[in-house]
Amino acid sequence: MRRAALGVAVALGVAVALGAPAAATTTRRSVPAAVRAATPARRPFRGLTQTVVHIGGQPLTVVVAQTETQREQGLRRRATIGPYDGMLFVFTQDTQVGFTMSTVPVRLQIGFYDRAGRVVDRLLMRPCPHAESQCPVYESTGPFRYAVETLAGGLPAGRLTG
Repeated sequence: MRRAALGVAVALGVAVALGAPAAATTTRRSVPAAVRAATPARRPFRGLTQTVVHIGGQPLTVVVAQTETQREQGLRRRATIGPYDGMLFVFTQDTQVGFTMSTVPVRLQIGFYDRAGRVVDRLLMRPCPHAESQCPVYESTGPFRYAVETLAGGLPAGRLTG
């Protein structure tokens, strides 16, 4: 047991000494822990929070939408997401709510994830300049707890973790 612990300590020391990325030397946290660790977001998302999540091991800095009002606003009327990789939509229980692209001027990808971070579905969503009632509704094939929207082509494959 002591030998194994020493081996891990040496491996971590070598990784740090060689300049390995910090994400490679830390334990992934849960998505709820990442949300709890969120800090105030920068422009153009002042008033929201930001955190880092991982999809397929790739870190993404995301803006967090966790209230109904924040989720409804989402990325509407935003041609840019500034310094962020995307937006994390957090639901308190499993849901199958649909998403529209009403007044979203750019193509987005959306990934739906269950409470354990497993992929439920992934979709490409096209801009819709019209009112919500005139735009297609994008729905997951099954219940999900989290959704991540990125600019088209920016959503990595794999499991969602904190």
